[in-house]
Amino acid sequence: MMGATFRDRLGSVLMLVFIAVLWFQRDYTTPFGGLFPDRIMLLMTIFVILALVLSFTRYRVMSDGEKPEEETEGTRWLDMAVVIGIMLLWVLLLRYLGFALTGIVGFASIAWYVSGERTNWKVIIKALLIGLVMTYLIVYIFGHLLQVPLPPGEIFD
Repeated sequence: MMGATFRDRLGSVLMLVFIAVLWFQRDYTTPFGGLFPDRIMLLMTIFVILALVLSFTRYRVMSDGEKPEEETEGTRWLDMAVVIGIMLLWVLLLRYLGFALTGIVGFASIAWYVSGERTNWKVIIKALLIGLVMTYLIVYIFGHLLQVPLPPGEIFD
């Protein structure tokens, strides 16, 4: 089927298309309103192009790994589906529970699931700490430094 190098290249091209769509749809109401999003999109473009170029060299971003493709193909699709499901629940519950609560639960759930060691209590504690730290950083950066209000949630109003 698809090797890791092909998936890396395909992902890079799709990300460039996504950035281009965002770039052409931007419509800022103030002269400085687009400064932060424009810089982020340019930075993302640089990193994606770098990943794409590296995929054609011997220093590939992703390797094809040791396991045969057939053994891990099904589990990768399942893992991706579970993470997408967690993110979908995160988005659906964001309005009602707020960013702080859904952020902690969302980041912790994804970190716990992708760890692969789902029964180890130390991994669960680490995942919860990751959720707390990531959510705190985002709340601090957006809420305090950039003064961008994050949704508090309807149950906390």
